[in-house]
Amino acid sequence: MSRAALRIERIAAVALAASILFVVLFWRLGVPSFWDPDEAHYAETSREMVATGDWLAPFYNEQPFFDKPAFFHQLQAASMVVFGPYEFAARFVPALGALALIGVTIWFGSTLGSRRTGIIGGLLLAVSPGVFGLARYAILDTVFTAFVFGGAALLAVAALRDRPRLQWPGYVAVAFAVLTKGPLALVLCGLTLLLACVVSADLRRRLLGLRWIVGLALVVAIAAPWFIYMYLRFGQDFVNGYVLDENLRLFAASRFANQPGPLFYVQILALGLLPWTGLLIGRLVDDVRTAMRRERLDAAETLLWLWALVVVAFFSASTFKLDHYVFPAAPALCLLCARAWQDVQTQPLDRRHLAARIGASTIGPVLIVIGCAIGYLLVTQLTLPRATLFVPAAMVSCGAAVTVIVSRLASGRGSRLVPWIGSIALVVIYAGVILFALPALEAHKVAPHLARFVASNAAGNRVASYRLNRLTPAFRFYVNRHTRFLDGVDEAEAFFTAGGPFVCAMAKEAYDEFVARGVPLKIVYRREGVWVTSGRALSRKRERLTEFVVAGQAK
Repeated sequence: MSRAALRIERIAAVALAASILFVVLFWRLGVPSFWDPDEAHYAETSREMVATGDWLAPFYNEQPFFDKPAFFHQLQAASMVVFGPYEFAARFVPALGALALIGVTIWFGSTLGSRRTGIIGGLLLAVSPGVFGLARYAILDTVFTAFVFGGAALLAVAALRDRPRLQWPGYVAVAFAVLTKGPLALVLCGLTLLLACVVSADLRRRLLGLRWIVGLALVVAIAAPWFIYMYLRFGQDFVNGYVLDENLRLFAASRFANQPGPLFYVQILALGLLPWTGLLIGRLVDDVRTAMRRERLDAAETLLWLWALVVVAFFSASTFKLDHYVFPAAPALCLLCARAWQDVQTQPLDRRHLAARIGASTIGPVLIVIGCAIGYLLVTQLTLPRATLFVPAAMVSCGAAVTVIVSRLASGRGSRLVPWIGSIALVVIYAGVILFALPALEAHKVAPHLARFVASNAAGNRVASYRLNRLTPAFRFYVNRHTRFLDGVDEAEAFFTAGGPFVCAMAKEAYDEFVARGVPLKIVYRREGVWVTSGRALSRKRERLTEFVVAGQAK
């Protein structure tokens, strides 16, 4: 290939990568109102940080909020200072965190492998459902993962490539991960270090060559002052709320019913890595076969597997599970997929990569199956415009192209395009979601409308919500005033009869019950919507809408 042709290819690749990143991370980022309930909770806490000027202690609805350390809220609040207290500002920080994580993944894969491996690993991560969802959701997971995986990557490169100076920014990154989500960062890094020292003498020698004691002291020196400050300011309330409730009891106590089983996170990752899941499974089989032959596994490969294992095992052991908790495993697994693909592409006849080659052959058919499934849902189940049919058409076309290319791996024709074609197929799905699915879901949200009515028409009134459940944080954010969250009947009646004008958002059914009890209420605003904004709202079998009202005192 001539230099001119190579230059054109690189420019095209950069343009395509930039387009993918823009669509996945930033396109129409601030258009949807807040989803229920977490991101509105985080956004309101950050907005109150700006409003009060108290940048050290998080508050929600003017009460101390001990859910997480303050650093993410400080970043989100800074974004609100720049862009205003709006959805885009709240989501901009997670989107930047995702972008930083993709950059870290590319750097780590390139440093411990090849430049092409790093780029493919970053590409697969960029188009993963986890990045698409969490970069557009105003919570801290992308920022935390960027810090904790970035810190672990710096420490690994410092040890494996004999670049000890890199350990210091690695410790600093881990410290910021602690300030983002707490001591969990130390647990994940510590367990991975421990396992690495157990399974490999070479890794033990290299890793223990780093200055871990000084590094841990640096992490403590950076992170501990905030925790000390919170204890001195709030005392036992901070210990009970953060240390006990949000960490120890959440992990070990059975506080919530109907939690998923022990394989929940394995299933989440298997689905989240589609269409590359077969390739990853093949890589695992090949690596196990290598270990069984008593051959030394590549040190970087071992660390990537151990990191993913620690993340999955730790969160699987917890009694409380949410799908996004396992996200820190994603960059390592994407790099393992990239390494597998590079070996399959460059050594297509090598029997050491037989299982990965078989796994690679599933990429195209999986894309075709996904495309057909989406097409079936669009035609028979969902109420979306016909224009969305471009999504399954593109998926099937990309799947067919990948299938043909993979079947000709030995010839090398077009094999470098497979990760890009698969990524384009996923981006087409995301474009369809952004253009068609999100606006349709937006039409069913009710909390922003109730809150904006109150904010515009109830100046001076006391504000409350009654059993809005998951809608409460969004209502609180959009009403932008202190709100009483009423849950019991007696508590609500006491609020209604306390004197002075008031408004209270509730379901119409609850309003009817209060009126039947003789409470003097009247409806000042009403709107239909759903309790939880989910995919069921797009079904042709319409989810039954609930009527919500804003009630005031009857005269």
